[in-house]
Amino acid sequence: MEYTFSQQIKWAWSITKGYRSALLVYFILELLAIGMSLLFVLWTKQAIDIATNASTADLKTAMILVVISLLLTLVLRGLSTWVNERTRIRMGLSLQRQMIEEQMMSAWRVMKDWHTGDIQVRIQSDCNEVVAMLAYSAISFVLTLLQLLASFVFLWSMDPMLAFVVVAITPLFLLSKLYYKKMRRLSWEVKKEESNYGVVMQENLRFRVLIRAMGLLKSRSVKLEGSQASLDKLKIEQLNFSTITQFAMKMTINIGYLLTFIWGVYRLHVGQISFGTMTAFLQLVGRIQGPILKLFGFVPLFIRFRTSVERLMDLIGGPKEVSVKPVTLSKIHAISIEGLSFRYEDHLVIDGMNAKMEIGQPTAILGASGKGKTTLIRLLLAIVKAESGQIWLEGASGRVVLTEKYRANFSYVPQGNSLFSGTIKDNLIIGCENTKEEQIEHALWLACAEFVYDLPEGLNTLIGESAYGLSEGQAQRIAIARAMMRDAGIWLFDEITSALDWEIADILIGRLLQESKDKICLFVTHDLKLAEVCKQTIYMK
Repeated sequence: MEYTFSQQIKWAWSITKGYRSALLVYFILELLAIGMSLLFVLWTKQAIDIATNASTADLKTAMILVVISLLLTLVLRGLSTWVNERTRIRMGLSLQRQMIEEQMMSAWRVMKDWHTGDIQVRIQSDCNEVVAMLAYSAISFVLTLLQLLASFVFLWSMDPMLAFVVVAITPLFLLSKLYYKKMRRLSWEVKKEESNYGVVMQENLRFRVLIRAMGLLKSRSVKLEGSQASLDKLKIEQLNFSTITQFAMKMTINIGYLLTFIWGVYRLHVGQISFGTMTAFLQLVGRIQGPILKLFGFVPLFIRFRTSVERLMDLIGGPKEVSVKPVTLSKIHAISIEGLSFRYEDHLVIDGMNAKMEIGQPTAILGASGKGKTTLIRLLLAIVKAESGQIWLEGASGRVVLTEKYRANFSYVPQGNSLFSGTIKDNLIIGCENTKEEQIEHALWLACAEFVYDLPEGLNTLIGESAYGLSEGQAQRIAIARAMMRDAGIWLFDEITSALDWEIADILIGRLLQESKDKICLFVTHDLKLAEVCKQTIYMK
């Protein structure tokens, strides 16, 4: 999606909320530093003129003022850098947190369109580009303009023709539409390929064990190299274009400096200026040409900034789940599904489903792959919304339509590994405050996960990424124990016996069924043996 310039600026400006005072302090400190640097030029000119007998003022006073102006410039610059760096760090972390929180609340139909690798590149790289522009580059641009104007006026007061020549020969072609369009195209292409590279790299690292096991190392390596080659080609093209334009710019700038030097030497030779004025000439030319170089360097930064803003706005531009306060119902007697239908784009997955799952009546939900079992889970957890029909929660005080705010009534165990990095205890108590050891012990017993206490570090055993260090069955049982830590009226299990042997699975199911007499217990499964011990079976067709 394309955004207008005003939309981009408005969104970018909103990011600075809470940091504008600090940015103003930085601006003022830098402005004072510029003023001090110009006073340094003035007083060095005065000191040299006194030393060469071109002026009769007091040399000691002039030298003191030179030292003071230099020291104040250094102090102000050091302080402004500290203020700015601190602001950029905090603003960057805040923006990244905002992007992550927005993604965490993205609607399912939007979430499925984004790859984690692409999201990570945008949150890291693009956020840094935007913050650098807002907290530093944009302010530096304004300050540079002011410095350029002040230096130009200063130089004009000494030699109008020289000031005019210095500005006139600058490479203004860099402001041309052709330059801007090409830089913007290259910026977009590089950013896009960086995201593609991030996707490949993230998948290679995430599935590195699986890739080795399936003998896919060579093909994935080829894919990574191909993505790197594309990125390399684009970055080299961007580098070549930037090098040529930078060369042209520096060439003209140096020609300007050379002309200034020749002109100053001539006027000094014929006695039209003093040696102090000549020194001031050279310093002021540097203070004019330096800002000009900086201003032209702002152009590619601004192009990358606009590209990054668009990419971040795209990332958060989709529909979001409304954040609501969780509501826990005191007693849920049944879940009623009435005329429920759902489709993914043009594919109808669930068509007019009717069912009722009651307390104390364990229910097995069976069906072949692609028949809607996973979709039903998403509907029960209110992650997606039905095309038609309703899901009701029935209790002693009546019934309510199942929405996001009633998600807290579910203890959910997803299929496969779903543990977080950290200790086993960290995983068990996540989201549960004031947890007692007895609760942990009971949850582990329910999940047949007593093996935890036999590990060298027990509950403090560290779990690596994707539960490395544990077997699939062990990780599955810890995930079940985590769900059992929550005091929820509905237990929803997705293929919880898939990684367990029959003996462990039988014990696990027996314990869960015994414990769930006052719960609504749902098993989404392919396990026919599990279905046999349930009191109700729903077939997804």
